[in-house]
Amino acid sequence: MGPMEDHRLRAFCLIVETQSFSKAAEAKNMTQSAMSHLIRNLEGELEVKLLSRGARKVLPTSAGRVLYGHAKRILDGYRQMDRDMEGLSKDVRGRLRLGATQTIAAFLLPHLLYDFLRLHPSARVHLSVFNNDGVIRELREGGLDIGIIENSLKDKSLAAERFAEDEMVVVAAEDNPLAREKDITASDLLSQPFILPETGSGTRESIDDWFRHLGIDPAGVKEILTVGSPELLVQLVQSGLGISVVSKWSAFKPVKEGALKVLPVAGRRWTRRFYIVSREGEPSTLAARTLKDFVKSYRFFAPF
Repeated sequence: MGPMEDHRLRAFCLIVETQSFSKAAEAKNMTQSAMSHLIRNLEGELEVKLLSRGARKVLPTSAGRVLYGHAKRILDGYRQMDRDMEGLSKDVRGRLRLGATQTIAAFLLPHLLYDFLRLHPSARVHLSVFNNDGVIRELREGGLDIGIIENSLKDKSLAAERFAEDEMVVVAAEDNPLAREKDITASDLLSQPFILPETGSGTRESIDDWFRHLGIDPAGVKEILTVGSPELLVQLVQSGLGISVVSKWSAFKPVKEGALKVLPVAGRRWTRRFYIVSREGEPSTLAARTLKDFVKSYRFFAPF
């Protein structure tokens, strides 16, 4: 098997790991028939049956298990070769696939990426924006080199490192009646219409946790609007349509300008952490490893 055929080995390993032709095909952005053709081609060349289709899952045959062990070592060798060759160059080159959540992409990454690309002008960053679940899914399926998320990680196949802290605050338009109060209670909050981020986002997970901390069932909150964009959410709160719980990062400009008021809710400060996430502990390219180190050492300003 020639060295140019590693895509067949990657396809085979994906099927073994997902136990599904359809899931493996989706992860490689291929049709299921194209994936099946690759495996038939591989079985024909090796003259052995590699996979056995069951009622609900696809399992490797004894020959398939042997090939899987060799394939993982071969693919690891390719990755190590890429690292060693990249290490010969002092300049960080190549495309870096970065995924981030809405809040992080809008409010933390502009300055960080500006500084990173000034330092490494030959790097090419492809930034995709997802909710927390989407970043984790894309990382797991190989669509990203690095992910930046808003909450801790439950997936043990990925490695996460904390790099910044965030505080969640309740905000309202300056003419909202609660903006004049000195101590906001849980019942005050339940009387207000809320504009909230989408379910599945890191911010929404943090908000639901915070409601529970205050003794509020998230299902009992008067949610009148769900918004995917943190910038739009803040603008809608400014318009007086409802109140919200947002990251300090997304609220700092309108709060500084006086267009939004932070409501003094009784109870301790509600903080969360931002994490940089990669597969197998270390990103596979020099550009990704360099960005990861850059993020971990970057000095972020405190919003207010």
